[in-house]
Amino acid sequence: MSSATPTAPPDPPADATPEEIEADIEASRERLASTVDALTAKLDVKAQAKQKARETSERVRAGAQQAYQQGYERARSISPAVLGAAAGGVVGLIVLLVVLTRRFSNRS
Repeated sequence: MSSATPTAPPDPPADATPEEIEADIEASRERLASTVDALTAKLDVKAQAKQKARETSERVRAGAQQAYQQGYERARSISPAVLGAAAGGVVGLIVLLVVLTRRFSNRS
């Protein structure tokens, strides 16, 4: 919490016209209303909690989006040669398993 107190504007001069005094009173009312609104907002714990939850949700959503984008870019950056080699390895392993399975089933 801030301990700084706003300084009040100076009072109107002694020779001020009624219109100037009324304008000063109106300005004081507006400042007071603004101060009351600010204090009311600070004391509204439920609204503060909702705002904090909204901010946290937005931050998490942005982080998830960034992580997804990084993963997508990383997956797209894998070279086709590497993908081809991996696919070839998988196919070779399947062929080896089929051959071994047939060989052992023919012996029984």
